[in-house]
Amino acid sequence: MDLQFLFKEPIKDMLELSPGYEDHASDVWLVKTDNQEVVVRPSKMKDDPNNEFWWGCKRLFGIDPRQVYELEHVNNTLSNLTSISIPKVIDKGRILTKEFVVVEKLKGQIVESFIGLPSSVLQSFGEGLAKIHQYKENFVGNPSRSYQVSLEEFNQHMKDALFDSVSRFHFKEERIKNMLPEINNLINGLPVPEYSTFVLVDMDPTQFLSDGREITGLVDTEAYVIAPRELDFIALEYVLDEKSVEDFKEGYERVMEIPDLTKYRVPYRYLYRLLAVQGSVDIESWLGHKSLF
Repeated sequence: MDLQFLFKEPIKDMLELSPGYEDHASDVWLVKTDNQEVVVRPSKMKDDPNNEFWWGCKRLFGIDPRQVYELEHVNNTLSNLTSISIPKVIDKGRILTKEFVVVEKLKGQIVESFIGLPSSVLQSFGEGLAKIHQYKENFVGNPSRSYQVSLEEFNQHMKDALFDSVSRFHFKEERIKNMLPEINNLINGLPVPEYSTFVLVDMDPTQFLSDGREITGLVDTEAYVIAPRELDFIALEYVLDEKSVEDFKEGYERVMEIPDLTKYRVPYRYLYRLLAVQGSVDIESWLGHKSLF
């Protein structure tokens, strides 16, 4: 891929980076010139999102991974909120309708798993996430505010999106389809969210960097939305274990209390399974996963 149009200096070296997971929406390039080493991110998608995850994220929250210019607002806002480093957008450019952003290269190695990490790393992760969760909004949607659903309407909006997702992607999966009425009843029993905040829908260790002592960066922010913070904890239950969650809690609770997930766990887990946030896991195994918070 020719990225020279983004740079005044000649490009000396380019290396394509793997985000560490499948179905990523962006290409990621490490680019070196004489005076800088940066990361370039263009979207891989040309057409409307049509897989479970990105279609669902657009339907629910109004984010479109083709709009990588949105990362400038997301990253700049997050940088002001948290102790975790977020790459600043240095430059941007476009070829026809394809958007490119040039971002800082952060220090650290990709975190392959949260399990088994030193306590200090997990505590820094918990504290950094809590600082993000201190940010409060009064709608659900995308960070640019071009798509907004009121907090009062969110539960009904979620029910409508679940119906559409089942009809589109899971109409042959009887167990998923047959659970929908029960899930709707549980959603009917949920309170209106108190507030919304930045939520990373595809929460996964591979989005983060570490130096072995603390989390040094959050590098993949394309799936950040504005939503109830309980969703982040639902995602975390699938990537932490009993030991790592205690360290995470210690860091988080330096800043905020952890919410009670009792009413939210089943309907939000069902939602995240329809989004395939960790792939096409058997629905009963997914809903029956151990509770950690």
